[in-house]
Amino acid sequence: MLPGDACPATGVIVAALGPGVWRVRLPNGHELVARLRRRDRERPEPRALGPGCPVQLAVAPADMSHAVVVWDRGNWENDLEQTDR
Repeated sequence: MLPGDACPATGVIVAALGPGVWRVRLPNGHELVARLRRRDRERPEPRALGPGCPVQLAVAPADMSHAVVVWDRGNWENDLEQTDR
């Protein structure tokens, strides 16, 4: 669980590191490891994520090398549709 002062960020997946774990590049060029929350790992939509897919993140200010993929179902479906084209 993230603290209440988590920073929102957007990025693009660079590489898949494992199930539910990706290396993500932020717009400023910084790369970090992003994970799905445990409760989101069983959903079918994240399995379709791969290099080049945009993601929304929550980054804890104490550790800028790790983030959690934020699950926003409305925006998530729109992002997946755009990457399929």
